[in-house]
Amino acid sequence: QESSSASPLFSTKGGSWNFVIGLVGKPSAGKSTVFNVATAFARQRDGQGYGASMAPHPFTTIDPNVGFCFVPAPCGSCPEEDVPDANRLNIGSTHGRDSRGRRLLPVMLKDVAGLVPGAYQGRGKGNKFLDDLTDADVLIHVVDASGRSDSEGNIIGRGTVNDPMDDLAWVRNELLQWIVTNLSMKWDGISRKGRNKLVDMFSGYKQQQRMVWDVILNVEKFMYEHEKRERPLDNLDKWDAADLRRLVSAFLGTRFPISLALNKSDIPSAEQFVTKIKKALPVHGAHAGISLCARQEMLFVRQFMPNVSHTDTPTDIHLKKPEGVWDTLNSAISLRGPILVFPVSNLNTYEPLPGLNDNAARDASLPNAGMVDCLRESGGTIPSLWNETLREYNVKHSDGVKCALRDVVVMKQGSTVEDVFLHLKNIRALSGEFVRAEGAGNIGEKGKPVSKFERIGKHNRILKIMTNKRKAWQ
Repeated sequence: QESSSASPLFSTKGGSWNFVIGLVGKPSAGKSTVFNVATAFARQRDGQGYGASMAPHPFTTIDPNVGFCFVPAPCGSCPEEDVPDANRLNIGSTHGRDSRGRRLLPVMLKDVAGLVPGAYQGRGKGNKFLDDLTDADVLIHVVDASGRSDSEGNIIGRGTVNDPMDDLAWVRNELLQWIVTNLSMKWDGISRKGRNKLVDMFSGYKQQQRMVWDVILNVEKFMYEHEKRERPLDNLDKWDAADLRRLVSAFLGTRFPISLALNKSDIPSAEQFVTKIKKALPVHGAHAGISLCARQEMLFVRQFMPNVSHTDTPTDIHLKKPEGVWDTLNSAISLRGPILVFPVSNLNTYEPLPGLNDNAARDASLPNAGMVDCLRESGGTIPSLWNETLREYNVKHSDGVKCALRDVVVMKQGSTVEDVFLHLKNIRALSGEFVRAEGAGNIGEKGKPVSKFERIGKHNRILKIMTNKRKAWQ
C-alpha cells in the first residue's frame, strides 16, 4: 500500500554517541545499589564520593543520580576478540577490562526515583521522573525478583509474594501512559496538522526522525493489512485511544528497549520467578534478563573505596565480583548496538594517536583508584595509562602510551569516516583538515583507503586518519 504523501527521506544522523543508560523500577528494588556497583560510588554527596543513597525503604532516591559506569563492550564489537593470540600485540584499553576480558566502555548511567503505579498521573514522586528518562538510550529495569515487596516497594508479610512479572507489566504501562498522556493532550492539533506533526511530537523524545518514520509507517501498514483501513495516517481525526496506544507501544519498543536486572536472586523465593521471566522473554518490552545480587556485588566493590564507610559490612555475607551488574550493562548496550571505532596512528602496530594520550590519562570518565583496585582483584585488567607506583594516570611513566588499539570511540549507527574525524578534531586529538584515511576491520588485515563519506562498520573500524596539519607535540 502506498500512502498519499510519501515520507521524507531521512538519513541516519551519525556522530559520536554520548550513550546514556537509565535505571527504572519500583522503590527499594535496588536501583541505587546497582548504580553504586556500576559507577564505583561515583555520585558526589556533601563533596565526597559516597555514592547514591541506599536504604531499605521507598524513595531513597529523590533527585536523579548520574555518573559514568563501566560497560563491557558488546560481543563482536572489538577487533581483539577475533584473534586468538592478540595478546602478543599488547592490546590496551583506556578504562580496563572486566574479569572476562571484555573491554570496558565509559557510559553515562542515570538512576531516577522509584516508579509506582499511577506515576504518570502524579502518584508517588510524579511523572517528573519519567521526564528524567528522556535522554536515556536504553533502560535497565531493576526488578525485585524475590517477590517480597509490593508494587510501592513495601516489604510484604511472610507467606505472601508479589509476582515480579506484574511489576514488569505495570512499569511498562507507566512508560506507555506517560507518552500517551502527553500526546493525548495535544491530539487535536496533531490530527489537524497530520503525520508530519505526529513525527515531530515523537522526535521530542530524542529519537531520530528516520526511526520515527519507520515505526509510524509500519503501524500504518499493519492497520491496512489487518484492519483494511486506507491511509490511516491521513485520517488521524478518526483514531481512537486504542490506535494511539498501539502506535506508542511500537515506538517504545524502538525508543526504549529494556534489559532486566533480576535483583535479589540469592533469596530462595526468587528462583521460580527468575525462571518464569527468562522463559517468557521477550515480554513487556524487555529483551534480556540477568540474575544478580546487587548487594553482594556492592559490598565487594565498596571494600576498595577509601571514602566510603565500611562499618556496616556484615561478616556473614558472601561477597561477589560485580559480574552480574557488568553482564546487565552489557546486555543493555547490546540492545542498541553502537559502532566502536579504534583510531590509530599506525595500521601495522596499531599504536594510539598521540593526541589521545591526554584524553586517556585525564578524562573525567576514567575509573577512580578504588575501581582500578576492584578491577585487579576481580581478575580484570587495569587501564593502560594507570601507574601503580604513582597511583595515578600518567602519560610519561606508563607502558600504555604505545600499546595497540588502546582507544575506542563510541559512534552512532550510520556514522561516517568524516564523523569520526570531526569528533577527534573536537576533542583535539587531531588538527587541520581531513586529507585521507585508511581503514581495516581486523588485526593483521591490510589497511585500505576509505572515503570520508564511507559509513563506519566492522569492516573499517580500525581507522587511521591523516590531516594537513600536525600538532607540534605529535
